[in-house]
Amino acid sequence: MNLPVTNPIVRNVPLDKIDSYKLFLDLAEKKFEGYCYLSVLGKYGFEESILLISNGQIIGTIFLISGYDVELYGKEASLYSINSYGAGNGILNIFSLTPDQTKLILLFNEKIKFPVNIKDKKGNTIFKDIKYNERILEEILKEKIKIDRSNREILNEFNLNDLLREWLHDIIY
Repeated sequence: MNLPVTNPIVRNVPLDKIDSYKLFLDLAEKKFEGYCYLSVLGKYGFEESILLISNGQIIGTIFLISGYDVELYGKEASLYSINSYGAGNGILNIFSLTPDQTKLILLFNEKIKFPVNIKDKKGNTIFKDIKYNERILEEILKEKIKIDRSNREILNEFNLNDLLREWLHDIIY
């Protein structure tokens, strides 16, 4: 998916220099129009989180882990995208868009739609006291994470033990 990068508001800022709670509170209050692109180096590689924001509210989410070909959109991506803002080792970019650009992005990418209120009725954001949780990634990666196996397990899986015995028997005798 191609997103416009013409109006950067924040460029390549380390996430540990930003208070996510205050940032999103500010974006909500100013009725921000655009998107936040966050790249985090996690245990399983680079995680990319994109939050599309319109009128100060999250209206679309994308979450990617390139090393495992994980691409999540909309509701599926929201938890993982928001989790990324709890990491301390990310790089944040924020780009401003016009309302028409935001609408076009959603029009051509309906799968990313998932509205999330940034602020609750008390004025708190969903980013308050957020902590990065590596375990939630294991759930989506459990099928893709390679399991360390011993040589014996690999030999047993392919019935190579019997072949190896026969081969050794033929060599010795």
